[in-house]
Amino acid sequence: MAAPIMSDPKEPKDLRYRKLYFPNAEELVFDTSRKGFVPLPILMRKLMRHLSTPEFRVLAYLHLRISRYGICYPTQEEIAYELGLEGNKNLKPYIRKLEAKKLISTKTAMGRKYYLVHDPRHGIQHLVDTGVISAEELEDINHLCIDLGQQLIQERKQTKQTVSNMAQHP
Repeated sequence: MAAPIMSDPKEPKDLRYRKLYFPNAEELVFDTSRKGFVPLPILMRKLMRHLSTPEFRVLAYLHLRISRYGICYPTQEEIAYELGLEGNKNLKPYIRKLEAKKLISTKTAMGRKYYLVHDPRHGIQHLVDTGVISAEELEDINHLCIDLGQQLIQERKQTKQTVSNMAQHP
């Protein structure tokens, strides 16, 4: 019978679990200390239920392309090709929906489209403001914000006129 692997109690818990349960993990996982790694914001997992699969794929793709300044500028043909879409006309509605949900901004200049990828907090705030995210779901989101040491997302009081304007101009 093999002796249990002794681990250093100072090691992070997840590393101890990995060594214990996945002994060949070193060969299988991506080494984030090397180039080629782009993190996705943890808070984005709370948005996923409010995105269609194609919207999520486009948003994840843009996150994978952004620079440290939150901007990227792949062509629509390049995005469509890499996502396996049948041409870029199938991409345009998803870009518009991501803009409407306040997850990205776009600007066309000098014949090129630029994408600014927002912190998911902006999209979540928009969904709270428009009543898409309930008070109960917001409480769950804010528990994650607390765990992450991030500022809570507030439910803002709005007038009927403000809500009407937001519905007309998402």
